[in-house]
Order: sequence, then structure tokens, then C-alpha cells
Amino acid sequence: MSPDEYCQQKAAASGSSFYYSFLFLPQEKRKAITALYAFCREVDDVVDDCTDDHVARTKLVWWRKEVQ
Repeated sequence: MSPDEYCQQKAAASGSSFYYSFLFLPQEKRKAITALYAFCREVDDVVDDCTDDHVARTKLVWWRKEVQ
């Protein structure tokens, strides 16, 4: 699976109406906003799904380093 495919799958799986609005954007903008939205979903899932605070903080620190 390519990074673009992963982002599209992650965005679509959220069930948000945002994903469907992205379909009306030009291809390059759609890819960019889908990647950004997938990132937001990933970070939100860390907060929602991690029951261990240490694990959640470690994941968020990793994401912060990746983005910088």
C-alpha cells in the first residue's frame, strides 16, 4: 500500500463527511488535504485509544519529531 493509499483509507474509515468533501478538490489538493486529515486522525487515535499515558506520550513525541 502506498502512503497516498494509506492516507485515503485512513480518512475514509473515519466516517467523516470531510472525506467526501475532499473528492471535489483538484487531485493535488485532494492528496494534500487527505494526508493532513489522516495525520489528524492518527494523532487523535493516539489520544482516544491509548490507555497507558506513557505509551500515548511516547507516540505523540514521535509524531512531533516526525513533523518537525
